[in-house]
Amino acid sequence: MLAPRLRRFAPGFDGLCLVIFVLLGRDQHHIGRGVDWFLTVLWPLAVGWLIGALVARLYTRVERWWLRLGGTLVVAVLIGGVLRWAFTNRVAYSVFTVVELGFLALVTFGWRLVALGITRVARGRQTGTRYAR
Repeated sequence: MLAPRLRRFAPGFDGLCLVIFVLLGRDQHHIGRGVDWFLTVLWPLAVGWLIGALVARLYTRVERWWLRLGGTLVVAVLIGGVLRWAFTNRVAYSVFTVVELGFLALVTFGWRLVALGITRVARGRQTGTRYAR
């Protein structure tokens, strides 16, 4: 479980993960300049993530956070794919979907696990134990 003061920043960190994914994709595929391409790629992902987070209660509940995050990822990819297909004339599900799911799982679970580890070490130092729960 994340420290309460860190939990309030979780939506921003997750949003940053989405932005990084889009920016890395641009560099990989040599997509044009400007803001249009960025918003065209980002908005279906962001809307899908938001709906997934609301359904899973990712930011309002702390128990079983890993299950809530997994549910958010699945819903985000499914809804994001439909929105991408319906509004941007791109394929709904493709290799992009696999890369998206893998990258977002890695970074969103990753930052949480790093934060959890740092929090446990800090608590252990405060209490004098090696690892705090």
